[in-house]
Amino acid sequence: GPAQGQYRGLSDHRQISLCERAIMSTQRRGLSAWIGDQRGASAVEFALFAPVLLMLLLGSVTIFHMFRTAQNLEKATYTVGDILSRQTVVSNDVMTNMLSLTTHSVAIVRDGALRVTSISRVGSGLVVDWTKTAGKTAAVGNTALPLSVVPDIANGDSVLVTETFVPYSALVSGFGLDQITFHYRAVQRPRFVGSIVFKN
Repeated sequence: GPAQGQYRGLSDHRQISLCERAIMSTQRRGLSAWIGDQRGASAVEFALFAPVLLMLLLGSVTIFHMFRTAQNLEKATYTVGDILSRQTVVSNDVMTNMLSLTTHSVAIVRDGALRVTSISRVGSGLVVDWTKTAGKTAAVGNTALPLSVVPDIANGDSVLVTETFVPYSALVSGFGLDQITFHYRAVQRPRFVGSIVFKN
């Protein structure tokens, strides 16, 4: 054929060598064309990086939501404590209403708990007058109230310690943030009486 005609008159070894060179040259050109072909490169890059970018996005949104919820809960705790410090008597109904105010101030899925404690100074020591919890007591668990949070007060004076316990549900699970319980504390002195009493 025409391909064989150009090698006519050459030795068999020479013909094979020239054929190998032609094949290798063709392979090189094909490989170069394949390497230089950029079609579909963007799709491959997107398929590789899209999961990573998606995880970063979801993680950022989850962390932002967590910090925003924590900030709102901290403000709600202080607000509830301020309202309670203006009372002269606290009852179970007042506790329930304050817990409702807290949970409506923060976008949460599960109910939390509210614990209010009245502490007075008698002589050189501190005495717990009363402590009451409203809501899911499981959220409080065995969390103790350290008396070190009480500021320096005069003998006969008292403070009201308001604590909120809110289990946090992450927007996206899988980041290790769906088992967090937010716990905030506010300490205020009674505004109109020396010590606020509790009555059922």
